[in-house]
Amino acid sequence: MHISELYRNLNPTSIRPDGIDGIRPSQNSENKSSKIKPGETSEFEQILRQENKTFNLSQHAETRIKSREIPWDTHLEKRISKGIDQAESKGSREALILADDVAVIANVKSRTVVTAMDRSQMKEKIFTNIDSAVLV
Repeated sequence: MHISELYRNLNPTSIRPDGIDGIRPSQNSENKSSKIKPGETSEFEQILRQENKTFNLSQHAETRIKSREIPWDTHLEKRISKGIDQAESKGSREALILADDVAVIANVKSRTVVTAMDRSQMKEKIFTNIDSAVLV
């Protein structure tokens, strides 16, 4: 679960009426001169987005994570995101990211995890259609 999802779960009024996820300025704000115009983002939201620069999970990857009972948490997500960032900085397109006993294949350009497996599914020890491997 991501920070923005947690925030939404705690305060569902934080979703803007235009359907875009984000944080609206408080109606009770003491500083009325800092109102945000429609279509603009607050400094807080910009920082949150930059800090929360993460990745998507394909439906296939979600299914594999659930069916293979892969232990998935925010710490692992941060490591995978860091691996995608590193692969992106080297110009990778499809990367194998290894984090302890979990391996994921990610499309770097779209920042999408395509599939995931744990050590028991890595029996064949062959990964195809990748152009890089990242250890995180």
